[in-house]
Amino acid sequence: METRKAQLTGGSTFTVSLPKEWANEIDLETGDTLRLYPRKRTIIIESAEDDDYWETNVDIDHFSETQVRRTIQALYTTGFNRLTLSASTDLSQNRRVISATAREFIGLETLESTDTQVKLQSLLDSATVSVEQSTVQIQQVALSMHEDAVTTLIEQDDALAEHVIEQDDQVDRLYAMISRHFQRSLVRLRETEELDLDQSDLYDYQTTARQLERVADHAEKIANLAARFKNPLPDDFVDEIETNAEASRRIVEQATSTIIGDADIETAHRALDNRDELAAELEDLERELHERDIPESHLIALTLDSLTRTAEYGGNIAETALQTAAREKQL
Repeated sequence: METRKAQLTGGSTFTVSLPKEWANEIDLETGDTLRLYPRKRTIIIESAEDDDYWETNVDIDHFSETQVRRTIQALYTTGFNRLTLSASTDLSQNRRVISATAREFIGLETLESTDTQVKLQSLLDSATVSVEQSTVQIQQVALSMHEDAVTTLIEQDDALAEHVIEQDDQVDRLYAMISRHFQRSLVRLRETEELDLDQSDLYDYQTTARQLERVADHAEKIANLAARFKNPLPDDFVDEIETNAEASRRIVEQATSTIIGDADIETAHRALDNRDELAAELEDLERELHERDIPESHLIALTLDSLTRTAEYGGNIAETALQTAAREKQL
């Protein structure tokens, strides 16, 4: 840490000298433009943006298809605009997986392709993106998936199960985009200005979207479990699963409304109380399940676990709301 004294220049302008070591590290010269970001009692100084920072070239020689997918995902969500994947030999084996993976991410397009190189570019413009609306969309899709997945389980509707599974890709795409903007904001301060969000708000949306993405994952899991049942569910368990599934979704709705809605902090407390009550009810139901001789009870147990996890993810969102309120001293 270094300290500086503010000086008054010309009777109206405050000036502060910059650390010489920092200035040398970024090659600062007289006349260079610096960006200033006031944050209450803090002001952040950033040098002019280096566009080359958002460009990268990765050698994927000897990469497996899984490694290629992971690499593209990491580069996209970290925030790179231009990705060049290169190999010393023909890329034909990985070209298909590169194209397929690029299509999984919003705004990522193939710019150029040769025998040994594929260039991808993100066409996303932060100024036209609404992180809040994208989070709302994730919530809507995830909860719809969850409701349909439970219907699939009870009615053994294979077509509906397939629809649920397909929708998970939409949630993943939206979450990857939100994560991308959040990661960019950590090294590019102008990102939050273009998104018209405070850093703390962007963090809240990213955290909420992550929990909602997990809700969607468990909806997909329930839909997959449905296909494994060979016997119908006992009638009393049908009622219990429907009731508790609805309760778990309601917790998620309550919690999310405190981040992307107008709900007050009391709603977050109610969501957490409801989560605890539902967790206890599902624990009792699982205990009853093990005490009875029910066919495929292990599949029912996995379903109950997914309902518990769904409620927990809602609770995590509510805890984020409490932390935000504490930070703003609005508890």
